[in-house]
Amino acid sequence: MLKTATLTAQDLADILTGAALLGAGGGGPISVGQQIIDQLVKRGTLPVLVAPADLGDTDLGAVSAFVGAPDAVTGEFDFTPAVKAFAQLSTRTPRPLVFVLPGEVGAGNTFIPMAVAVSLATPLPVVDCAGARRAIPALGEDTYAAAGVPIAPIIIAGTDKIVGLDVPDPITADSILRGVIEGLGNTAGVAMWAMDGKTVRTAAVEGTTSYALELGRIIRRAPAADKVAAACQFMGGWLVARGTITAHAEQTAGGFDLGTTAIKTDAGWTLTIYNQNENLIAWSSLSPRPLGMAPDLICYMTDDGVGFSNADPQAAVGQVVNVIAQPSIPAMRAPYIVTQFLAQLESIGYGGPYVPIEQLR
Repeated sequence: MLKTATLTAQDLADILTGAALLGAGGGGPISVGQQIIDQLVKRGTLPVLVAPADLGDTDLGAVSAFVGAPDAVTGEFDFTPAVKAFAQLSTRTPRPLVFVLPGEVGAGNTFIPMAVAVSLATPLPVVDCAGARRAIPALGEDTYAAAGVPIAPIIIAGTDKIVGLDVPDPITADSILRGVIEGLGNTAGVAMWAMDGKTVRTAAVEGTTSYALELGRIIRRAPAADKVAAACQFMGGWLVARGTITAHAEQTAGGFDLGTTAIKTDAGWTLTIYNQNENLIAWSSLSPRPLGMAPDLICYMTDDGVGFSNADPQAAVGQVVNVIAQPSIPAMRAPYIVTQFLAQLESIGYGGPYVPIEQLR
């Protein structure tokens, strides 16, 4: 039996606050998480969170997510494609799926698994874990991939189409998946990485949802003038700079939002951040070396404690923003994952090695 804890409406609001910051510029817009919360609270179908330790060794579950370009999400968000994908995957596994796994942490993809879990014919619990304690641009940067968990079968669902993909390697699957997603309007519901409880405990980063929850609580409870400092203290991070966004450009290609954000800091120098959905690397106009790079986190936060992504309205010229750095957890610095992030950094023009953000400070 699974030991369960039902999340409250306040829990969900605090998780959204924490997850939006931990998305490091990606993970989906705040509006997606908020719409899901509003729908679940209105329906009275609050999600149940379960610890990995309470999963049976042979219980089966799978990752549920939306994949694609966050800027393509506009208007009222419909998460039913993710429900369809998960239900379809459950017909292709040796035993029915009895829990739902998050793939990452973010304002959108922390809440998609919750929405799916409570919307299935038989509601399921969501596990307090993920494949990363941040948002990630590609499947190969997930601890499930680093642990060698087969990603197939993958089910991809749009509003009116369902596609199956049987490619066990996550790096190959990612490139194929991006092409399929472009044909589905640049976003799609996905179900993948079916695994048993024993595998979850070896392959996942545990406690990711509860970490976002506690971060959100701390930000909410902090005095108005101390929210940024409170977030930095909890995260073991620091304020890179505070300033005003002077340029923000995004273009959608290959299932990604690719962009650049320039910030004129209060100290007078320019901070430039390059993203591929998530923020990948930051540079100072005063230095020949970067200020930080993924897998370490480069996060946005307003003075009043709102974390946001590159797909949110706050990412606009004139917005005053605090840029927070957080060293990545050790699991995200595994050589396999660092290599995948370096490939993405190389694709946007960075040819150097990975240097931990605390060494660049």
